[in-house]
Amino acid sequence: MTVTNAIDWHTQIATDFDKKYLSSKNFIERFAIWTKLIDKYSHQDFRVLDLGCSSGIFTIYSAERNSSAIGMDGSEEMLKICRQRKANAETYNVDFIQSNINDLQQNLTEKFDLIICSSVLEYLDDLEGSLRSISSSLNENGLLIFSMPNRQSFYRKLESVIFKLTGRPKYYEYVKNVCTLREMESKLKDHGFNLLESNYFGEAPFLSKLFRTFGLPCYADNLFVVVARVTSQNRL
Repeated sequence: MTVTNAIDWHTQIATDFDKKYLSSKNFIERFAIWTKLIDKYSHQDFRVLDLGCSSGIFTIYSAERNSSAIGMDGSEEMLKICRQRKANAETYNVDFIQSNINDLQQNLTEKFDLIICSSVLEYLDDLEGSLRSISSSLNENGLLIFSMPNRQSFYRKLESVIFKLTGRPKYYEYVKNVCTLREMESKLKDHGFNLLESNYFGEAPFLSKLFRTFGLPCYADNLFVVVARVTSQNRL
């Protein structure tokens, strides 16, 4: 298989990616953080959309706690895992569709109460356009939960220096957007979102414990997760 974009890359690693939720310390941490936020901010009457749902782990989790959930991903291999997970969970209020975020409004005309997006926005060519589409796909006072790479992380800064010398590794080759939490908050405001909560996670080897000791999580961890609410009076 010729890999030319992020969807191809995730298609190639689909099975191994899903297994990481059982074996990888960082993925186990990711699951704990995300499920806690879904529990905190979702409601049993909510309609949930999981953009870039990968293996569907958060789609199924959301469906079990809300009125319904839809998982959207561009990779058919990821969606095969999603459908198997749905069958095993015996969850009937969940559907999966193959599409990418650029076609969100063409393929889904309905609106949602909560949109979740775990480590997806960094791969998009048009981040601003995607935020605009997400805003338009939310009901008034709808919620967005998403995570992104933290450019302020000291480990990320070291990475960028190393990558300039050695070239980007395959897993990072298709990343287009890396920003600080403050930069992301500004972008959210431009599209009618108010920040409700943010957390840093994704421990960096050796460095995270040091910076956390000094109360500097923005330099310690490689990712941040954000919860934001859209309001009609603020939308573009």
